[in-house]
Amino acid sequence: MAKKQGESAEGLMYIIGFVALLPLMVVSISHYYSLKSRYPEDEDTQRIFDVRLVTKYFVLAGIIGFVVWNIAAKQFVVFTSSTPIYAAIVIGAVYLLVKLAMAISANYFGVLVDPQNDRVILPKDMANYSITDYLGLKFIRELGQVEEVRLSQVKRITRQGGIALFIHGKFGSRGIKFSIKQKRDECLSAIQDASKSRTVVEYESA
Repeated sequence: MAKKQGESAEGLMYIIGFVALLPLMVVSISHYYSLKSRYPEDEDTQRIFDVRLVTKYFVLAGIIGFVVWNIAAKQFVVFTSSTPIYAAIVIGAVYLLVKLAMAISANYFGVLVDPQNDRVILPKDMANYSITDYLGLKFIRELGQVEEVRLSQVKRITRQGGIALFIHGKFGSRGIKFSIKQKRDECLSAIQDASKSRTVVEYESA
């Protein structure tokens, strides 16, 4: 009897876990439309988005979600001395899932070149983080955020032989990655055409 009750409770936790994924979809969709509202498109803007970029976040979210629901189903059926530890792990994982949902939105939003407002909107480039930033978990806290760079300050663009693009100027350097060269070149062309100042394009073999 106890075994059947345990299996029933475990099955219920899996159902709850599946239902709990739905709010993450709401978070992702809500964050996407928030970005669309904050950075509207018009006839002068050009948005470059790469659907393939969100795949890794979906996979990572799926793995974390699977682990979380397994922990919840097996550890929260009966309270033990280790339950608070597992609860803390689950809370941290849920926070990470929310950030991943936001990252899916930010990457799907892509890059927005807006000459009218003199700006380029792009997903946060984490390559600029220092060791202190990583120790402070800034790479998690800012996951799913976008940043704004002045279009008029872009003085140089580096196009690698692969799928990466780098823009340089007074703001420093920002990297933009795509899944295919076509999207990379589309972004390069959009920034070049919209830039009011002469932009130097450099090509690298790797």
